Amino acid sequence: MNMLDTSDDQAPLFSFAVVTDTHLSVDADGAAVDERAPNNLTSSYRRTLERINEMGPAFVVHLGDMADPVPVSPRFAAAAAAFKEASSDLKAPLHLVPGNHDIGEKIHKALPRIDKNVSITPASIAQYQDTYGPDYYHFEQGGCLFLVLNTLLINSGLQDEHAQWDWLSEALEKSDGKRVFVFTHYPAYLAERHEPDYYDNLEEPGRSRLLEQLAKANTQVYFAGHVHNFFYNEWEGIEHAVLPSVGILRTDYMEMFRASPSRELGSFDPAKLGFLWVDVYAEGHALHLVRSDHPPTYRPAPQRRVGSTVTIDLRLPWCETTDIPCAWGLEIFERKYIRNDYPLAALWEMGGQNFRIPISDLLDARTADRMRQLGALGHRFSIVSFGYPDEARMAAINAHLNCIKSLEVVALLDQWQDLAPQLTALRKDAPFEIYLNVVRPEVEGWTSHHGLKADAPDELQQALHVPGLSGAVDGFVFAIGRDVSPLEGVAAVYEHVSGTGFKPLFHLPSVGMFWSTKDTKTRSEAMEVARVAEAALVARAHPDADFVIDNFVELERGYVSCHGLVDRFYNPKTGSRVLSALNRHVPAKIWNVQAFETPQARVLTAASEHYDLALILAPTAEADRTHSSPSDRGLLHAKATCIRLDTGEIVTASIDEYVKEIALGDGPIPPALCLVAKQD
Repeated sequence: MNMLDTSDDQAPLFSFAVVTDTHLSVDADGAAVDERAPNNLTSSYRRTLERINEMGPAFVVHLGDMADPVPVSPRFAAAAAAFKEASSDLKAPLHLVPGNHDIGEKIHKALPRIDKNVSITPASIAQYQDTYGPDYYHFEQGGCLFLVLNTLLINSGLQDEHAQWDWLSEALEKSDGKRVFVFTHYPAYLAERHEPDYYDNLEEPGRSRLLEQLAKANTQVYFAGHVHNFFYNEWEGIEHAVLPSVGILRTDYMEMFRASPSRELGSFDPAKLGFLWVDVYAEGHALHLVRSDHPPTYRPAPQRRVGSTVTIDLRLPWCETTDIPCAWGLEIFERKYIRNDYPLAALWEMGGQNFRIPISDLLDARTADRMRQLGALGHRFSIVSFGYPDEARMAAINAHLNCIKSLEVVALLDQWQDLAPQLTALRKDAPFEIYLNVVRPEVEGWTSHHGLKADAPDELQQALHVPGLSGAVDGFVFAIGRDVSPLEGVAAVYEHVSGTGFKPLFHLPSVGMFWSTKDTKTRSEAMEVARVAEAALVARAHPDADFVIDNFVELERGYVSCHGLVDRFYNPKTGSRVLSALNRHVPAKIWNVQAFETPQARVLTAASEHYDLALILAPTAEADRTHSSPSDRGLLHAKATCIRLDTGEIVTASIDEYVKEIALGDGPIPPALCLVAKQD
């Protein structure tokens, strides 16, 4: 069962945390050291444990490389003692997995045989067991089976390897249908099931043997560390989650990004550090990446269905593969092609379920395979085609019917009638919706705009009366420009299409021509965040329609730009955290959304079954707004739970008092959500 299948009101049976690669070290006198980061790794680990204690897991699993010195180092025992002392802060049971720094290196191409100074050996195994405990074992919780494996043994040929294989076979045979979770240090693979062998994955034949054994049982997730970065895969129903380190980054993997890293090496990107939180439900589970740099009060949004959400336009590459150079010296023995999974991590943090992509993505084998994996998790894609898809593109569409939500055909308005017969034939059997999207080239010929506009009634009437469209398409794409608020724009569109039999698909662009230069950076970014937040709230009130936002990643190259929900490293910015918090706190069903302006803020109110709510946003531009009042002023004076959406800070106050308080800070007013409980 995947992470998107649990219901909105279902509480987890239990939760646990997974950490990895703390790499604690000590100097000759036993004092904690870390030459690779300005913040001591022991301090980073302790802060992580404080955060985990606040969240209250049933248990914690450490995936290895607890300490940095290798097993033959004279500092090994002291570093292990430092790790145990730091771990004593943890209030939950701690289960340990051996890593290569704890028990010795795996056997691989550059180390083809046992070496007492480098590799895993009987002596290093005995030392690990004396220091940390068993190197492979199992335990149970809530009717689930948890297996801890020593992946350094795999392909070693040691007697302990044979013993572990026998133990694993017996444990899986006796699992009796229980859900199985597997904890290892080494990833089985990072990008593809049959990728070449290299230092950062399990080599063959051990890789296939392990995965095939796990596939015979009810294995849910294979957890791994070692590479200090996030990766996610799925094979034969087994999720493969590779975790970032809690304290130090493997910067060779920063080659995945279209941006220049700094020279701070291990501490270069604190947002890439963190741990995994896992909620286990009666049916299914949910994985949450918790970044170390998030404020302590910040909690990630649950990755499960919580009502209508926005569709995110994946304008930039979203599963790009990069050649990662060898990190251990100048020699490159072979290429290592790795897919960047940080876009997926960022989308999950925001509760992203539906994505908009060009149809050409379906023609790329690796991207198409990724779509199939995400489709199995419940994600859906809106496909954009310029004109009617040709034969190859139609074949690609038919190969991905399980994950396609809609097809958006882009064309000039005077081409729509010619498209009608083809679209009519397609719509008869298509399991997805079909929308027409008008495109308008500029006179200069170097840019274009798309989507019908509610404030262009002549064009709208022309579109509604194109012959043959009533049986050819489900509806049309409407663009709500940046000069129109999402709430007012959506209301205007519904006024025009009501009773026509056509559905609207809303695009709410933030990407625009030199958008960030029209005002100060701080103010324009606040307006962009406010626009996305308002769109998310309005979308929740209209589950019959899709709402597309296009500012997933900040864009600063070319003729157009936007501030983005995440930065070029796919790290969360204010917009990402606001969208995540809204998905967590706004009820699945809301109605009666209204807006008014105060001298300090734009306020949207809505009703739900158990709460009345108010979304507090930066005010619209001075020239465009007039102050107004809500029809029910009692809501402003009622006691409310007020949540600052960018930090998660929660206070109890009346809405009008809270607005005045947060308006006193420097810069634009931060987005906030106030919930007023209804009286029984």
